[in-house]
Amino acid sequence: MFKIPRNNSQFSPQPESETDSLVNSRATLDFDLEAYFLKLKRRWKPVFAIFFLTVGAAGLLSTKLSTKYEAEGKLLFRSSPLAALTGVAQDSSNLTHLNLDVYNPLYNEREKIITSTVLQKTVEKLELRNEEGEFINGNSLKPNLKVDLLGGTDVIQVFYKDPNPEFAADVVNTIMRVYVEEQIRGNQSEPEIARKFINQQIPDIKARVDRAESELAKFRAENKIVDLPEEKQTIVKEIGNLNRQIALVSSKYRGLKAQTTTLQNEIGLSLEQAIAADQLGNEPVVNSIIDNMTVTENRLIRERRRFKEGHPNIVSLQEKKANLNRQLQKLVSQTIGQGVQVSPGLIRNHQYKPSDLEEFIRLKIQELSLRRQSLALAQAQQIAVKRAREIPQLDNKEQELLLEYKIADKNYQNLLDSLQEVELAAKQDTSNVEIVEPAIVPRQGTSSRMKLLALGVMGGLFFSHVAAFFLESRDRSLKTISEIRKKLPYTILGIIPQDKDDQAKQKVIVAQAPDSYTSEIYRLIQTNLTARNSQIKPKVILVTSSIPGEGKSTVTANLAAAMCQLGSRVLLIDGDLRKPTQHLLWHREDCQGIREVIHGETELADAVTQPIQNLDLLASGEVVSNPLAILDSHEIEQLITTSRRKYDLVLIDAPPLPVTADILTLNKLVDGILFVSRSGVVENESADLAQEILITIQDKILGMVVNGVDAEEFNRYAYSVTKTKQHSQKKFALIQ
Repeated sequence: MFKIPRNNSQFSPQPESETDSLVNSRATLDFDLEAYFLKLKRRWKPVFAIFFLTVGAAGLLSTKLSTKYEAEGKLLFRSSPLAALTGVAQDSSNLTHLNLDVYNPLYNEREKIITSTVLQKTVEKLELRNEEGEFINGNSLKPNLKVDLLGGTDVIQVFYKDPNPEFAADVVNTIMRVYVEEQIRGNQSEPEIARKFINQQIPDIKARVDRAESELAKFRAENKIVDLPEEKQTIVKEIGNLNRQIALVSSKYRGLKAQTTTLQNEIGLSLEQAIAADQLGNEPVVNSIIDNMTVTENRLIRERRRFKEGHPNIVSLQEKKANLNRQLQKLVSQTIGQGVQVSPGLIRNHQYKPSDLEEFIRLKIQELSLRRQSLALAQAQQIAVKRAREIPQLDNKEQELLLEYKIADKNYQNLLDSLQEVELAAKQDTSNVEIVEPAIVPRQGTSSRMKLLALGVMGGLFFSHVAAFFLESRDRSLKTISEIRKKLPYTILGIIPQDKDDQAKQKVIVAQAPDSYTSEIYRLIQTNLTARNSQIKPKVILVTSSIPGEGKSTVTANLAAAMCQLGSRVLLIDGDLRKPTQHLLWHREDCQGIREVIHGETELADAVTQPIQNLDLLASGEVVSNPLAILDSHEIEQLITTSRRKYDLVLIDAPPLPVTADILTLNKLVDGILFVSRSGVVENESADLAQEILITIQDKILGMVVNGVDAEEFNRYAYSVTKTKQHSQKKFALIQ
């Protein structure tokens, strides 16, 4: 048996068995690296052709390379004190720090060595002329010239390659001498340039000094600054004193507030109402009313001891008391305000002493005084805090202006000092570079043959791989089982290897060679098809594919033969009425078929032929212009119904999916659909289109057969070879 790769697709109509789960794990071995090597293997001819062509071209070019000799010289750089005076050419002369991550000043000197001026003077000194007797272009030396920095030092190396070792040494030495001469000439002109530069800068720097000093004085005057550090200490002390005073006043205020609140809650009057009540208590009319109310109340108490409620004396006294109370409340409303209730005892101070109202008024006035005092202290505190917050900003600004003044003044003094030093250095003849190692004539030469060959090998590998992947991208067909499974995620019931014999493609191998391993594969497909549908076995199965040429007719014929060999009575119907092939596979010419049966020209028993035992073949018959009219007729339904009763299994060889609408018409007549796909034939677009159609009928899809699998890929799912009945037969297994 063979190992069937499959996936857990939502389109598989039957539940997976334990064997299917084991088989499914085989798909995890399809790594991208494996696909990569498969692509290279499929395109091995152009890959090897491009590789050997590239390597051969590199080898041919390497034979034309000549041996070159490389001469080397070294230049040592020192820091120039003259450049440090003004900053002129300081980047190229200040060589104190050489190991910089971003910038090294020796880079400038390296570029100066290969300038056109230095190279052209080198050509003139060496008398290098062309055929017309003119000096050659100095830039013609650049291809063989190399200038590098010696890491960790202040040394520059100069290299030159040429087939003539003496000429290579002469070029290096001449370039270094010319460069040193240019450096000396440049250094001689530096003092004058520096002097002019300094004289131009002095007026501007002096103006900056004056401007910085003026801005500093103006800033101090506008912000009333004398000594900010001293002022900061004073403000800190002042804020501390204010905080203490505010705390003390707040404490007193809270104490008075608590007392006045308590009294006010007991009295039930505001400050203004309390003052009005106190004044009302001094009125004679009010005192007279209160006295009468007191007398009436005392008499009422005595009468209640003598008489019951409702006695005329008690009623008369109650009315008198109420009348006096109304008179009192009227005076209270007129004096204190509407809605204010004041007891007579409060006014006469029978419950409270007369000094209590005065005490409440006195405490309330003290409370208001402390409140105003607290607000005044808080305002003073805000002013002090605001100034304290401004001091750091003022201090920063003052320091900034002071720093500008100091920098300007320092630059001014430096320029004056540098001017004196430049005038002294004007008469000096110095250079910051010297030749520490002249070039000698090299004794050994080098060739780039091996580098060119290595480059050819690398280029051959690169271009051959590019060509392989380009050809793969142009080829839209699905070549492996994993590629087919990604596009068509259905249970794989069987894998049929590719048969390179063209004649074998047009024959029923199961009928002609029943003991061959290909026949065993078809019997396994029949077993898998039955095992996956053990509950309800389909009796009418339709076989189709994505496009023509995938071998669905051959698969259908061999599958029918395999089932017949197991004793089942099978009816094979050629449902491809446009391009029938079953009569050719079974070598049945001019036979009647579906058309004649549907039109009533013959009976089913007379139209079928029996190529092998237990198999009846119903060919397509005469080709018609409108096959859909036959397949969608009532007669075809009767034909299928009759066949269900008469045969154990009915196989319908249908046309490809995207070609016609026949599949959708036949779908309602069948129990299941078997899909055939051929690697190397079906393309991505055809598979996508077929998948769109299969989704609409997914409930009837039984599985898929992959046909025409490459022998090497097929062998990955098979093992062991034995001899059975004089035929080489492979035994397969459904194990991992």
